[in-house]
Amino acid sequence: MAPSLLTLPLELRELIYEHVFGSITVRRGFGTKSYNRTALLQTSKQIHQEAWRHLPLNARFHFWGTEIMLKMLLSVDQAVVTRIRHIRVKSSLFPLYNNGSPNYYPTYYFYNAFSMLPGLHLDQLIVEDAFHGVGMVDTWRDVVTYFDIEGLIKCDAWKELVYITPTPDFISSGYDHRRKRVAQPENWDALLKEKDGVNSGAEVQMWITPDSASRATENCPPRPWSAQPGHKVIEDYQIAGPDQELKGEVRIVARRGKRAPYIQTGISEKHTWLELKGREGGFARDGKCSILFSAKYLC
Repeated sequence: MAPSLLTLPLELRELIYEHVFGSITVRRGFGTKSYNRTALLQTSKQIHQEAWRHLPLNARFHFWGTEIMLKMLLSVDQAVVTRIRHIRVKSSLFPLYNNGSPNYYPTYYFYNAFSMLPGLHLDQLIVEDAFHGVGMVDTWRDVVTYFDIEGLIKCDAWKELVYITPTPDFISSGYDHRRKRVAQPENWDALLKEKDGVNSGAEVQMWITPDSASRATENCPPRPWSAQPGHKVIEDYQIAGPDQELKGEVRIVARRGKRAPYIQTGISEKHTWLELKGREGGFARDGKCSILFSAKYLC
């Protein structure tokens, strides 16, 4: 018999599956199609049975926005969701229910999306800030970004979280209508340590890559960064740190502690994204949550 993949020991075949699928990035919502490297799954029934579970475990999933992520992950089997280990996504707000009225269209923070994905168990979650960018001037975006980061830190869907925002305005701006922002990253770091244990190794760091226009040299490497909330600095300029006025890309990096459970809990009802989005009565007009999406299910 001529040598074939199936003549190799199972241990070697599984290494091959990991290598093949580990080079794949599944992109959704970018308007381009990539070469189909999952054809291996169609070669034989035995290979499909052996190899399919290695695809979500090793591939990287990159979503253009929140709705696209939910549309895909709510359409696949739960066994696939629980095996996904790497997601990158742009963190747009999303509508959950639409009753057809132009006067009522409730939207939710990005982090709430994970409440609809119980069992998600990511090694790494990379989130791109969708609220700051060229031409965006609305001041509310600073507060939305800040509390979206905080909500993600409280979620259990990930082992490592990387949040990328092109500006430090999420904390250094003066706008905060609720006045609830506090100095970071020390408070987020304390929050995670309280959750996982002081000696667990859990940590939250902030890094900034200063704009070349604000630095003497080009191509400045990332550096540790901390900041006081802008509204407090306006009231008392003496609390501002030396890095408060820096501008540039900021990365918030959070890592769970050793042996910390990081499996997302949440809504257990199985619905597609279109069913959830089009369902009436999911959120009452007076602001009270329904049974389907009650506060206890939020991250």
